[in-house]
Amino acid sequence: MKIIFFGSPAYSCIVIEKLILLEYKLLALVTQNDKKGKRNIITKTPVSLFGEKNDIKIFSPTDLNNDEFIESLKKLKPDLILIYAYGKILPEAIISIPKYGCLNIHCSLLPKWRGAAPIQRALLNKDKQTGVTFFKIDAKLDAGKIVSAYKYSILELDDSLILQNKLSNIAASKLDDVLHRIKLNQELVNQNEKDASYAKKIHKDEAAINWIDSASDISSQIKAFVGWPVAEAKVLGNNIKIWEATCRLDEHQKNPGQVINFTNNGLIIAAGTGSIKIKRLQIPGRNIITARDLFNSNNDFSQRIKESIIA
Repeated sequence: MKIIFFGSPAYSCIVIEKLILLEYKLLALVTQNDKKGKRNIITKTPVSLFGEKNDIKIFSPTDLNNDEFIESLKKLKPDLILIYAYGKILPEAIISIPKYGCLNIHCSLLPKWRGAAPIQRALLNKDKQTGVTFFKIDAKLDAGKIVSAYKYSILELDDSLILQNKLSNIAASKLDDVLHRIKLNQELVNQNEKDASYAKKIHKDEAAINWIDSASDISSQIKAFVGWPVAEAKVLGNNIKIWEATCRLDEHQKNPGQVINFTNNGLIIAAGTGSIKIKRLQIPGRNIITARDLFNSNNDFSQRIKESIIA
């Protein structure tokens, strides 16, 4: 089967590597166009860098409706277009090109959590289960017929980065079976529109922690926003980003946001109900550190935390 792959982030490469391992004919990679960052430094996507390293043809179109780009895809005569986290919606002119259509990999059990941020919304919603869905693309967002879906039970320690990696590996492990089903033209399953929910795009202000909230809700925020935008909170007037923490359902007499304890093992902050034990954090402009690193340092912030407990 001849395949053109659309994708952009690093975890897309897990699926590309599997395609190569399975010896499918990978005609080309299509990825987001290069971005110009600070000091005019050009940043390429991980998929683009993967393609360069492995000598695979790369397209980075700024406009998917560009006639020249569409003609280039047609000339390759793909049997299938496979999409995983590309970041743009494909126009009908591209969807109609391949023999077996366009297959999308989505990190939820569709029709639940259609849209841009299914993993983050599942964690914020405290879902017990998620999964990977392979479906055929049509004109509606994430609403095409399902080829296969695979369940995954969310673990207590799963955050958005861990979950993304796990689901990507599930997708890669099932890839051969799914592509075989497509080749055999097996019957697809319609999505039940009544069960549909939408995972709207994450906005940076959603990562602001309010210590009045329950420890359970705050823990869900921290897990959902690891990587980006990263949960942010005030502790003794200092803004910190929280990269790893655990939820504690203990009773305490502290006001929300006050320090309960600070040791080598963690910084414990009172929530509306329960508390949060911070294990890894980041002071703006600094590297990510452990609570142990902060405890053992002599900086002003560490000293003020220790003094607040004594007081």
